[in-house]
Amino acid sequence: MPNTLSPSAKKALTRIGDILLPKNGEFPSFSETGSIAHIDELTSYAPKGDIGDLSMLLTVLSFLPDFVLNWIVNKMENAQYSDGMLSPIFRQLDFGLRGLIFSCYYSEKMGAAYKGKKPLDVIGFSIKRVE
Repeated sequence: MPNTLSPSAKKALTRIGDILLPKNGEFPSFSETGSIAHIDELTSYAPKGDIGDLSMLLTVLSFLPDFVLNWIVNKMENAQYSDGMLSPIFRQLDFGLRGLIFSCYYSEKMGAAYKGKKPLDVIGFSIKRVE
């Protein structure tokens, strides 16, 4: 069985992605790009147990109202400035979720329905091969 996230886990990751990467000028929001469709490619190399745990956590987060999810993302972003008991957990969450979300967003792999400018096109970045 492949390492895939559940539909509710993908829903939560998309909601968190929109908090971290909202529409801003020419930049599309995370959900607009449809790049979540490619998350399973990223998770396919991770240990099966880790993806199961991540899927369970994200499934729980998918049931939370927006204001609670915003609070959690805020705690994640500010955990580096705190020495509280839960700060290491929020730092790990920030590192892991941000990594997955930003990897999807800047991967150049958009959802099939997305027709706008890709984020790397907006910033004018391209990799040019030197022969």
